[in-house]
Amino acid sequence: MLVKVSATVLLIVLTVGVLLALGALLGWQQHAATSSERIQRLLSGVLPTAGVLLSLLLAAFVWVALLWSAQGPEYVPSSWQ
Repeated sequence: MLVKVSATVLLIVLTVGVLLALGALLGWQQHAATSSERIQRLLSGVLPTAGVLLSLLLAAFVWVALLWSAQGPEYVPSSWQ
């Protein structure tokens, strides 16, 4: 039970961190001097990083959902139990 609660709290912290990082990325992109530089920052920095962050968040959500499912202990490494 402690592993499930800890993983859920970690997911909440990860979600807040990802949202803050996405906000910082969008702010960085909008502070570019010209429109072409904003587009370049969007294509070269914001979209790839946002894809990685959102993939990490999706994987964390799936892992916590599997952890809380009826077959949950099967997905937890035995060293964590």
